Amino acid sequence: MSVARGIGKYVVTALAILIVIIGVVIAAALMASNAPVKPIIYKSIELRNATDPVKKARLITDLDDLVAQTQNDAVINQWSRMTDCLGTACPDEAYLDLVLITVAEYEEEIPESPLLINAIAVSKYWNDGDHLLEFSKALSLATDQVEQFKSKNIRKIWDQIVVCNGTCSAKNDLFFEFIKTVVQ
Repeated sequence: MSVARGIGKYVVTALAILIVIIGVVIAAALMASNAPVKPIIYKSIELRNATDPVKKARLITDLDDLVAQTQNDAVINQWSRMTDCLGTACPDEAYLDLVLITVAEYEEEIPESPLLINAIAVSKYWNDGDHLLEFSKALSLATDQVEQFKSKNIRKIWDQIVVCNGTCSAKNDLFFEFIKTVVQ
């Protein structure tokens, strides 16, 4: 009898552990979102570069649908702010803000989020003396993070950004190209 009780304890313990593991897996699956994070980033950059009015209209419609799918207040609010300027021309900062908020809200879903957040901070604070410390930290971190990437293309674009030193006419184009390349 005592052998059967000993085995029973092990079986019950094993079953309890199995139930806990299954519960954790189910909880993780439920918490993962189906938000179209990468499509929002791609379409934002595509919209920024679009000149054809029909293409712009389609991209705005697509982005509106994608943003609604997130059911995320921060992303929806940023998109709402952006729609105010879409009739004329949004500044590049509006597009960067939409990407930044989307990446920050879904950090777990984009492994490259720390790099993207730092790169966007570099873009926003370059040549801004009031944010020198934030800029310096973001530039240092982003450069270290870029060096860890195996992609020569990512490193090449980052090197162009650094050489540009926040002053060349292609500065914003380089940052958007960098973001798009990192997210791919």
